Amino acid sequence: MIENNHKRYATFNSDYLSLTVNKKTGKVAFIGIESSGRDRDRHATYNLLLPGKAAIPGAYVKESQLSFEATENSFRFANEKGEKVNMEFTSDKSFVWEFENAPVSNIVSLDFSIRRAPLTVWCKSVCKNMKHLKSRNPKCVGKHRYDLPLYIHFPDYGYIKVESDKDDVYCEEELIKSTEYEGLGLGYANFGYHNAMNALHFGSSCLKFKSKTSSAVKLTFTVLDEVYPTLPFDEGEDWNGLKRCWMNSFSLNREMFDMGDNISLHGTAHLAVHMKSDLLQVMGEDKERFKLVRKVFEKQILNSFLLGMAEDGEVNYTYIHNKKKKNPMCNYIDSVPGVIISTAGISHWNMPFAKKLVPYAMKTADFIMSLDSDGDGIFEVPFPGDFMEQEKEVGYRQCNWWDNFAFGHKDIYFNYLCYRALRELAELLRKLKKNADAERYEAQTRKFRESFYKTFYNPETTLMAGWVSRDGKMHDYMFTFAVSMGIDEGLIPEDEGRRMLLKLLDQMEKEGYGDLRYGIPGNVKPIDPVDTYDWAPMMAWGQYENGGLSGMNGFHFLTSMYKVGLDKEADAIFKAILNTYEKEFTHSGLMPGYIQSVDWRTKDGKPCGYNYLADNYYFLLAAYTGKAKMEHPAVVK
Repeated sequence: MIENNHKRYATFNSDYLSLTVNKKTGKVAFIGIESSGRDRDRHATYNLLLPGKAAIPGAYVKESQLSFEATENSFRFANEKGEKVNMEFTSDKSFVWEFENAPVSNIVSLDFSIRRAPLTVWCKSVCKNMKHLKSRNPKCVGKHRYDLPLYIHFPDYGYIKVESDKDDVYCEEELIKSTEYEGLGLGYANFGYHNAMNALHFGSSCLKFKSKTSSAVKLTFTVLDEVYPTLPFDEGEDWNGLKRCWMNSFSLNREMFDMGDNISLHGTAHLAVHMKSDLLQVMGEDKERFKLVRKVFEKQILNSFLLGMAEDGEVNYTYIHNKKKKNPMCNYIDSVPGVIISTAGISHWNMPFAKKLVPYAMKTADFIMSLDSDGDGIFEVPFPGDFMEQEKEVGYRQCNWWDNFAFGHKDIYFNYLCYRALRELAELLRKLKKNADAERYEAQTRKFRESFYKTFYNPETTLMAGWVSRDGKMHDYMFTFAVSMGIDEGLIPEDEGRRMLLKLLDQMEKEGYGDLRYGIPGNVKPIDPVDTYDWAPMMAWGQYENGGLSGMNGFHFLTSMYKVGLDKEADAIFKAILNTYEKEFTHSGLMPGYIQSVDWRTKDGKPCGYNYLADNYYFLLAAYTGKAKMEHPAVVK
């Protein structure tokens, strides 16, 4: 397994691990992993270390002072000072890195490429309240200390576990920006928050292993299987993407130690937080890594209430730094029902913690109840919905997850989430014997069900409208989620839902979407320019949210197809999407450039997104709620 016939380099390669050392310096120049040993050469082709840098032992010396020896399963280095570094490959998945007389302040350091795989370190210390330590170095984002053992997750590749034979060994991570990639990425006039992330996304995560006292240390690196729930059906090769992609939803932001869209965007009071809750509920308790992710998520929801809640109960990330409300609602309104849904979700694995969150969730639920301004059971947001640039009227533009459109007033996407939030909160309150409070929310959901169909059903298209603006106009662009979420919530009868889904599938075929291998479009009819941005690359038909394809939208669409009996058709679409996600670098939306991110695709597969979205992996849950017909709170029983 070790090849030592090159003048300068020696290599190790297996189905799970590839590694190259420089015989002259003792540096490790290449590390690649493949957790499931799949028959692809990605781990042997793409270096997880940052190009131009390496894994450097603390005992690194000049070339002339270093001796090198290779055996059948090991590399050995030594210098005149008595510093020794041995690397023994104990299996095709594991190696032991042994250091003798190493400097305790830096046993070994590894510079990983964030662009290649935006890694996340999971360990027990991550789950605690960690403070963000600002560095004086302007190139450095921050330094963070982790306990061992730790798990390093690389999207698209898998996991490495790192253990030490000494209790006093710890890891310090330093996130370093790349000054080469400073600048705007979304056009000359767009100064939004996403743009500033270029430098970090092209930078590195430097992991330095240190000891308080020990100069002789053994570090064991082991490639682990991917983390994903047990499937109640034969996985087979067609479902391989489930294994590889499941944990890609959970990358840690290092400033607040929570989970947003990527390592730079925090998730406190996040608009898509409920998607992570849904995925976490079916992960089980049998692996330590499941527990670590859930602990971080629990802290994230608590912080969403403590840091992101206004006095009236609205939850939004903008309140983290400013609690004063200048507008009736802030930008991203999905975070309001999202934290309630997440509270109910946490109760499925940690009821005592969920119980602590209930008072906050009820305050937010009461805020939702106050939005039913006309008393018909449907929730009205304070945005007119009859033109896109609504900030001219209210100071803020309404944004649900579909932030490219002028959703407002009676917004079906927001209403679906609010209905679900109240329904699940009432179920939780019943379990806690808070029957009077549960009845209040159940009464609201009953009114909602009575008014839902007559409010959103569009007789002209025989589908559900996306929103009804304040002037009474229905805005209906054949939104796929407007139908599928209603089926999943039991608000649209299954026979009627089947008819609607078939109509949407027929329209997709007419529009030339093919086998939907790149995801599910949000709408299959072009959006009127008045209802979207005046920004050509993001509003043109077939681009981004206006007919583009994403994975996120696949969860409800596929689940609803399974629910109404379109199993064969759903299987074909699901496998086509999984095949795409299995083979391509789905994390590469880390700011590769304007309209170059693969979180959105055109119907012919060209990238048309602008920022890596962890939400994209939400579609994976349809394997359980749809394919396996597993009971889940996300789908009405």
